[in-house]
Amino acid sequence: MKQQMTAVLGVSVLAAGLGGCAATGLTPEAYEITQAECAATVAHLSNTEPEFDGLMSQSVGYAVFPGEFSGIDWFLGGAGSDGLVFDQSGDVVGYSRHARINLGIGIFGQYSDHVIFFPDQASMDSFKEGGWSVGGETGIGILGLAASGQTSLTEDHEFVSDPRSGGGLGAYFTFDNYSYNDIQTALSE
Repeated sequence: MKQQMTAVLGVSVLAAGLGGCAATGLTPEAYEITQAECAATVAHLSNTEPEFDGLMSQSVGYAVFPGEFSGIDWFLGGAGSDGLVFDQSGDVVGYSRHARINLGIGIFGQYSDHVIFFPDQASMDSFKEGGWSVGGETGIGILGLAASGQTSLTEDHEFVSDPRSGGGLGAYFTFDNYSYNDIQTALSE
């Protein structure tokens, strides 16, 4: 019982800390690097994922998160990364930070790129407001090759991801926090 209470307390403290990760303080140098990483991610997913271009053309915007490690160790795990938010024409409109808590079962880790598509203005506005959402993910990886799938249970988003590498097996609920600032504010703080 004491171990369970310690785990619950630890997750609660982690969630409170992650919830306060504001998308601020982006230096011009980091912005250029992140733009290049996002462009490479979009080009790669466009060439490897059949549904990608269709989702891109049907969405009012999208958020790109290149190079994120995500995983779970028995029942608890997490993820985190920085990304950029684009409007339908491909112009950068914002900067976002992602923090995640994974609760489930398995031993699984992956390093991947992912893109979130917003099918309408309401879903993009909801993303910009930030806060927590609940979803789920399953993943499997052998010898550095991984495959995973994720979905949001509380938001109207489409995810496309491509693991660069990974290993293990896991199924878990995801508790995601995306913070957002328009790009001018993020670069000025």
